[in-house]
Amino acid sequence: MSQTAAQIVSSVTRLRRLSEEAAWQLIRAQNAHVILAILRSNFVESGETRVPAPMLFERIDDDVVALRGAGYDLPQTAQQYCAAWLNQGYLERRPGEIGGDETYELSSEALAAIGIVSDLETPPKAATESRLTTVMSQLDQLVVDTDEDVASRVEALERDRDRLDARIIAIRDGRSGTIDDRVALERVRDILSLADQLPADFARVRREIERLNVRFRKDIIENDGGRGDVLEALFRGVDVLAEQEAGRSFQAFYALLTDLERSAGLDAAIETVLSRPFVSELTTTQRDFLRDLVASLGQRGGEVHEVYVSLSRSLRNFVQRREYEEERTVSRLLIVAQRRFGVISETVPVHRSAGFELGLSQSELSSVGQWTPFSDDGERPPSLVENVAHDVDLAQILGIIRESEIDMRELQQNVASALQHATVVSVADVLARFPATQGFGSVVGLVYIALQRQDSGTAIHRDGQTETVQWNSNPARFAKVPRLLFTAHNGAAHER
Repeated sequence: MSQTAAQIVSSVTRLRRLSEEAAWQLIRAQNAHVILAILRSNFVESGETRVPAPMLFERIDDDVVALRGAGYDLPQTAQQYCAAWLNQGYLERRPGEIGGDETYELSSEALAAIGIVSDLETPPKAATESRLTTVMSQLDQLVVDTDEDVASRVEALERDRDRLDARIIAIRDGRSGTIDDRVALERVRDILSLADQLPADFARVRREIERLNVRFRKDIIENDGGRGDVLEALFRGVDVLAEQEAGRSFQAFYALLTDLERSAGLDAAIETVLSRPFVSELTTTQRDFLRDLVASLGQRGGEVHEVYVSLSRSLRNFVQRREYEEERTVSRLLIVAQRRFGVISETVPVHRSAGFELGLSQSELSSVGQWTPFSDDGERPPSLVENVAHDVDLAQILGIIRESEIDMRELQQNVASALQHATVVSVADVLARFPATQGFGSVVGLVYIALQRQDSGTAIHRDGQTETVQWNSNPARFAKVPRLLFTAHNGAAHER
């Protein structure tokens, strides 16, 4: 096989793998135009990168109704479409704050697909002088920055200085005017085009950091021999995420983003550009995007940095508290169970009843009105049976939910009420004042809330200390839990 033929085969193989990615699948989807329009409207054009689930469902329901009126066949609800897009990799779902709604945001693949479609929708009219100038200046800078010859680098910088001095003199003498509006518009549109790609970069880096975290945990758990490189590094306190390409590139980007002098200069430059007459040729959306650029970058960068710090801290704790040993034990037990199941399945049919009933981990309630009648022959049944509607017992439904889910809202209210009478309260203090209405579930819920509040400084974990908590009274149940202190204000727990 010739070298050219080998390159073709390699290229086709790479593209085939890419064709299985969510971005490619989205563009090839049957209703790609509908999906892309809805996602772009609700996440890109709206300027909201993260939308609470109930709000998103309501908005997409309105979009679906409008599209149905325009003749599009969209039989499902917004919630069903979002569930499908989540499974297909177009959306990402994030848990909300305790007691809050979960949120949805676009995946990096969906952002990439939207970017491709936007370029097809409004392609550059011609090769712009601005883009060529950017390429040339970046190449010149790269030549200087990678030159190991000190004299050559100094000579290049001196030429730049001479050009700047000549330009300063020309401006003072009135021989150099401002660029015309056409060139200015080219440049600002190229800037907007580059900035438009940043949200996809943020999403891609965030996903890569999360993927690295999972990979490292898996390596640690599956490494039954010596500690291994990752484990040894974490025991030494090394930030293994920062040593990866995604971690290094994001840390450098975030350092630049949080440089107060640079960000203030960028803000001032944007305000100055927006005051120029040629900006009136931009659309309202483009002007708003440019005006909010610094704030938007700060928000998205802060979100990724928060994920990075949280995962890095969690990974270190996973090792230093030796939690990985428990995970290894569970992993071994699962492997043993799978092997035994394989042996049993050879003689015992998998459809045979095991005589064991397993309850659901959470409640699933729905209305009969959501069901769609189905007929095998596609015809209307000969007769319909009319049933009397019964009143819904909301107390009974609430009881069903409380049997399967921890009532976090109630526990949050209990903590807040307890802190009205004391500056600092522990888990045991809250349970003493407000009995555990859900038994051990209330204890687990309070511990979870305290661990979540550590990041905001309104809860403190006393390392090495425990306390005894009680739930139920007949018979009484007791357990030892880590000493976790709730505080009314950041750092107040140090008083106790």
